[in-house]
Amino acid sequence: MKDNIFGESHKVLFYETDRTKQTTIGMLINILMLASQNQSIYLGLTEEKINDKGYGWVITQHILTVERLPIFGENIRVYTKAKSYNRYFCYRDFWIEDGNGTIITRMHSVFVLMDHKKRKIARLLPELVEPYGGEYTNKIERLANPLTESNAQYVSEKTYRVRFMDIDSNQHVNNVHYFDWMIDGLTEDFLLTHDLTEMNIKYKKEIHYGETVDSETSISENKLVTYHKISAENEESCYASCTWKSR
Repeated sequence: MKDNIFGESHKVLFYETDRTKQTTIGMLINILMLASQNQSIYLGLTEEKINDKGYGWVITQHILTVERLPIFGENIRVYTKAKSYNRYFCYRDFWIEDGNGTIITRMHSVFVLMDHKKRKIARLLPELVEPYGGEYTNKIERLANPLTESNAQYVSEKTYRVRFMDIDSNQHVNNVHYFDWMIDGLTEDFLLTHDLTEMNIKYKKEIHYGETVDSETSISENKLVTYHKISAENEESCYASCTWKSR
């Protein structure tokens, strides 16, 4: 690693893309998060080691910006860096470069440490954060919430049942599935004619095995911003806004 930046190469596989040959949003997040996981393994802070201490990492917010999505067969470089942390929150940056070294995607994420037994956020342990080289700060980042619009036009509401394979080792739905549930609320015509430029997603409550999930989708008057809400058992779990451009 150089300057606390961890990077790795990745070739985009066919199952990471959709019919447009672009990486799906869920798979894009998987690729970015894999770099974070591999950095943890490199530093000896494996998931098993953290679980043995009774903890697990949980994401509370992603802010994704996209110049363009990686495409099938493309060789990319994925980077991540632990930016800073305070007593309860860790802030991490991700980015992807194409073969020419041009940054095509960025993401800023907020992590917290979850106490598995209490199911509550725990104070960060120095031995679990200091090896990443992030800067300690007393400040809490004031990130913008996802956009909302009271008069947005209704698009759809879909219902899903949480399956066993949707659950990760932290005993709740892996947050990547939220992206699929949200994007699935948009029409085929919209997805074939628009490209994502920004997504802001904020998580509020865990979803567990067997629960019923409702995904609500609406769209702005100019048809370039979509609004998404995921609820489980009638309680809001997360919400997001996506900004698009016409293809």
